Amino acid sequence: MSEYGTCETLVEPLLEALNMGRCVEDLLASMHEKLVGVVPFNRIGVAVLDEAKETLRAISCRSDGPTALDVSYSAPVAGSTLQHLLATGEPRIINDLEGYLAAKPESVSTSLIVQEGMRSSLTLPLLAEGKPIGVVFFSCREKDAYAETHVAVLKPLAGHIAIGLEKAQLIALLRQRNDELAEANRAKDGFLDRLREEVQRQTEQLRGSEERYRTLVRLGRIVNSSLDLRQVFRSAAEEIHKLLACDRVSLLLLGDRDEMRYGFALEFAGRPRWLDIPLLQLPGTAARWVVEHRQARFVPSLERDRLYPEDQRLYDQGYRAYVYLPLVCRQVSVGVLGIASRTEDRANAWNLELLGEWCDHLATALDNAAAYGEIARLKAQLEEQNVYLRDEIKTTHDFGNIVGDSAAMRRVRGAIAQVAKTDSTVLILGETGTGKELLARAIHESSPRSGHLLVKVNCAALAPALITSELFGHEAGAFTGATGQRQGRFELAQRGSIFLDEIAEVPPETQVMMLRVLQERAIERVGGSRSIPVDVRVIAATNRDLKKHVDDKHFRADLFYRLNVFPILVPALRERREDIPALIDHFLTRFARQMNKEVTRVNRRTMELLMNYQWPGNVRELENIIERAMIISRGDTLEIDAQWLSESGDGTAAPRELPSFAEVERQTILDALQRCRGRVYGAAGAAALLKLKPTTLYGKMRKHRIARRRSGFEQT
Repeated sequence: MSEYGTCETLVEPLLEALNMGRCVEDLLASMHEKLVGVVPFNRIGVAVLDEAKETLRAISCRSDGPTALDVSYSAPVAGSTLQHLLATGEPRIINDLEGYLAAKPESVSTSLIVQEGMRSSLTLPLLAEGKPIGVVFFSCREKDAYAETHVAVLKPLAGHIAIGLEKAQLIALLRQRNDELAEANRAKDGFLDRLREEVQRQTEQLRGSEERYRTLVRLGRIVNSSLDLRQVFRSAAEEIHKLLACDRVSLLLLGDRDEMRYGFALEFAGRPRWLDIPLLQLPGTAARWVVEHRQARFVPSLERDRLYPEDQRLYDQGYRAYVYLPLVCRQVSVGVLGIASRTEDRANAWNLELLGEWCDHLATALDNAAAYGEIARLKAQLEEQNVYLRDEIKTTHDFGNIVGDSAAMRRVRGAIAQVAKTDSTVLILGETGTGKELLARAIHESSPRSGHLLVKVNCAALAPALITSELFGHEAGAFTGATGQRQGRFELAQRGSIFLDEIAEVPPETQVMMLRVLQERAIERVGGSRSIPVDVRVIAATNRDLKKHVDDKHFRADLFYRLNVFPILVPALRERREDIPALIDHFLTRFARQMNKEVTRVNRRTMELLMNYQWPGNVRELENIIERAMIISRGDTLEIDAQWLSESGDGTAAPRELPSFAEVERQTILDALQRCRGRVYGAAGAAALLKLKPTTLYGKMRKHRIARRRSGFEQT
């Protein structure tokens, strides 16, 4: 048979298969069957280009043995041995695959079919409208199996295969598009259904929102129409009755303490009836639960649920359902709104969400009506107190206790215990650095006023022109720079205590106003005329001889007598040396914690220096010395430099050369007896000269073994 006849014989079945709409796989199966005996082959494969024409992918493979290059194998066209074939459209014959692979070892596809035992191959491009869409491979296990005559037979066949492939791809794409279109239509129908439902839902929601808005506006206008608490509630209760057809509306307000509640109710049985709810305990009630949880409590059936006392009372009064709603303003619970019905069915229709929104308006109105003025006053006072607390209370001093167990300090503690529980004015006397402020704080903390402020005023630190304004406050415009009203320290200390340190430094014009505070318990702000009552306990302190100031006409005598109700003398540190070790230990512990050091002992020489020093700066000087020593100390032992203890400040003092306290006391007694010629009693006696009782002087003489001899006094 001629090549033309052979080609016709092969093409006709393929065209028939194409016209019948058979798939590509059926075409290849038919071709495989018809080519047996016409073209030598042991393997036929087809590969197609992707949409970008960059990759070849195997879609069919028929072989008489195992395959290594199988369906879904893909490789890039660029740089491959098929790039030239696809670009030119010319078939390719390789009759020695092993030799070809040796020359082009990078050809992966050639390596795979050689592994399958193929030795010759014929590759034809598949062209559609002159453009490559893939290739068809014929492979044989024999060398030199293919010639140009085979190309002539198979080339027309390849064209029809290309047409079949293109047709199959178009059909697959059309089916995909049809499926996508059908899915889009279904999605469109579903979307339209959902859109209609959403439009309907939002329309209903909008109607409900509009109605809710109108209701809230109407209720808001009602509750904000008055600052009279009862009128606000009555108007609100009547509107709630119209909206819900309820039978009772109640309002419970929290008292000054959260444990108490009071309020009123309006019942709608015929004509509205007003009820006052007396002051009642809040714990253990449904109202308490609502206040604590800040949630509504809805009881749809009092027949079944009567957990709290209110439940039983309402049930006994004929009510069958109720709701309690929290009233919260500025994150603070101000009360509870109650709504009750005599029928269960009516209560189930209540819009609790709307009621919750309206409660926000009611809570604000109630808060404004009940406490607006008080809140404004307390806010201003609280701001002043916060500023003062930051400046005065949070200091570096430790006011936790009073250190020392000497007889002198025990007397001081006893005096504090006696006077603390009273409201009497206290005058604390003592040298600088003895701890007068510490005593003032101890008196305040031990008093019934300890829950309120102790306001400290250092009178010596305030300019004379400003001290009056600082103590008593001023009105706006009272003087240049007084742009607003300001509370003074006495008002800040309301219901607490005020500590007037360095009271001797108060100027005469301010002493007059201070005297009025002590006499009348009232003040007037600078620039004002209104008398403001104050409930303040006064504690004053000075390191001066206040009686001498009175004699010198620097201090008012009447003010002195008002202040000197209960004087407390704080002993100097040199008068209570036995407390020095305890004070050292106290300061060591504090500074070790602050400086993160492990200093636990005091050098013996250092302790001697500290015990023998005269301490003109008293406890404050000791504290500073210990802090300085802690800073430079290394290890666990505290040491100081003797030059630090110079009283003259020139660094030349030598505490070791000073006589002991006992020696000084003994010599002082001897000198006094010598001057008084041995006399102890009487105005010209040694006891009067030393300002001691005669019995006390005799006791000290026995202590120091001072005996009278004919030649005078001497130590035995």
